[in-house]
Amino acid sequence: LFTASKMGVFDLLQKSPGLDAVQVAAEIKASLKGTRSLLEACVSLGLLTSEKSHQKPLYKNSTLAAQFLGSDSPFSLHSYILHTDNMVWPLFSHLENAVREGTNQHEQAFSKEAQDLFQDTYYDSQALKLRFMNAMHSIAKVTGKAVATAFDLSTYKLACDLGGCTGAIAHELTKANPQMSVIVFDLPAVVEIRERFQPQHMDTDNRVSFIAGDFFKDDLPEADLYILARILHDWSDEKVHFLLKKIAERCTPGCGVLLSEIFLNEDRTGPSRGLLQALSMSPGRQRSAQEYSSLLERHGFTVKDIKYTDNLLDAMLCVKV
Repeated sequence: LFTASKMGVFDLLQKSPGLDAVQVAAEIKASLKGTRSLLEACVSLGLLTSEKSHQKPLYKNSTLAAQFLGSDSPFSLHSYILHTDNMVWPLFSHLENAVREGTNQHEQAFSKEAQDLFQDTYYDSQALKLRFMNAMHSIAKVTGKAVATAFDLSTYKLACDLGGCTGAIAHELTKANPQMSVIVFDLPAVVEIRERFQPQHMDTDNRVSFIAGDFFKDDLPEADLYILARILHDWSDEKVHFLLKKIAERCTPGCGVLLSEIFLNEDRTGPSRGLLQALSMSPGRQRSAQEYSSLLERHGFTVKDIKYTDNLLDAMLCVKV
């Protein structure tokens, strides 16, 4: 998947479906043997389809690939795939060490400390920063509508999306809720280049605003609904409780928290995407819906509803009591 995306196979077959291995190899400038093996592997995974013509297989994108893998598809995950190839896959080259030590392998994979790598991603390289934002934007576009429409949010007028990056979920929230305005609260380096990701000609634009800050260090904007989408799983228990305490102190009774994460089965047998993600050994951890409920309840919230969305992320709505 990573290699085919990086070499432009899905983009090529989106533009010119029905090519044979010789034609694909010529276009992506690769060996015929290697290209044929890559194409056949992609067919076996359901990423491509093939049909015989004059005894030669002709390759096309599968429905799945056409929807998610072309770089210009409306719900493209291309940027997220490239980010994962560059930043996550190298960690899995050191999986044995990760399992033995129970620690992330950033230093072994990238020859620098995890904190230094984080700083590099956001500050030292514009290209890395844009790649990361493109990755987060692509995931948010795919999951945004499912999260924004999971619950009836008609009683909330002002939401704050903590770590909301490019505002993709914020725009989905305003589309689904005409009464709502959304503040996206994220790091200054992210807010500075948000314009590159803003949708064109949307009547909800003036209801989405951006404030720069660090949700661990700075005061949180006032809101009656706080959004935590793909945030809590990244951080240690200590930082998770610190952040939830800050939110709880900012909330009055009736304020809500919309949490969106991968919810593990209660017996921790799936879904595999969450359990595999946990093997990267970030400071955080993956949790079940009940574990997330317990976290929020410790800080004075009660769970109003839980939604398994059949998308990449699930959702939970909690209310301050």
